[in-house]
Amino acid sequence: MSSSPPQPSEPERRGWGVDVGLVLWPSFLASCTASLLFFAAVDPALLKDAGPHLFADLDREAGYALGFMFFWVIGAIASTLSVYLIRTERRPRRKAGSGPT
Repeated sequence: MSSSPPQPSEPERRGWGVDVGLVLWPSFLASCTASLLFFAAVDPALLKDAGPHLFADLDREAGYALGFMFFWVIGAIASTLSVYLIRTERRPRRKAGSGPT
């Protein structure tokens, strides 16, 4: 009687809540870093002169908030793409009869 080693099972599927956390938290941290670096060099009060007239009445705090949200959206898009690529990874199929003996 031979005992075969346990076969690796298919990875567990996590709920969508875990995926949302995997997207939002790293993108939040990236947005904090990007905002810190960007606004260390650029004053948001000066951006209202360089941007469209839509931002003409934008005060400094709103400029910081808008920039932070912009960086957060960009980070969330990048994180979503990463989670999607990991979840849809193609695994090579085993040939019939080529399993462990």
